[in-house]
Amino acid sequence: MRVAKDDTSIARDMVAGTRAAFEALEPADKSGLLFVAGAAQDRLYRYIAELTVLDRFTRAYCSQVMRHFFEQLTLHQIQTFYVLDNSIREDRMQALLELFELSGVFTVTPGRDGLAWPALALRLGTGMNMCRHVAYIEPDGAVNHLEAAKELAKSLPCVATFRNLAPSDPAHQVINFKWADA
Repeated sequence: MRVAKDDTSIARDMVAGTRAAFEALEPADKSGLLFVAGAAQDRLYRYIAELTVLDRFTRAYCSQVMRHFFEQLTLHQIQTFYVLDNSIREDRMQALLELFELSGVFTVTPGRDGLAWPALALRLGTGMNMCRHVAYIEPDGAVNHLEAAKELAKSLPCVATFRNLAPSDPAHQVINFKWADA
């Protein structure tokens, strides 16, 4: 997009390709789609961690292509819940929050949303009801609600994953692996 200086037609083509891929899914493909959903937020985080430029093209990609991808998951009754525990610089944290939200992922983090777990859990529940895709992010050691966040994720009909490794490490942990209509 950046090379072609095109943040609209290329994004529309990517959305059309995504739409076609989802439309081609057969009912038996549901399990495979869960695996894709399980990696989606983690892969998005890893891409954001590698960014060298945050510009209108990056924002357009997230707000058009990634948002459409998460909307398609929602249409297939798949919700995602991502728990992230990493040391994140403030500028990276702001980029992460902005790009996740542009992508259609409701974010909750103690630095912005308060330190008490009941309030954070309420926001996560609200986000799951509104957006169907949430991320709980602990960027520092101010609090530690990771086990509570994992327990909440286990109790919901969603594909939930956890990361506490460096973004360069491709591994992440699966917490929950089910869909809303299961």
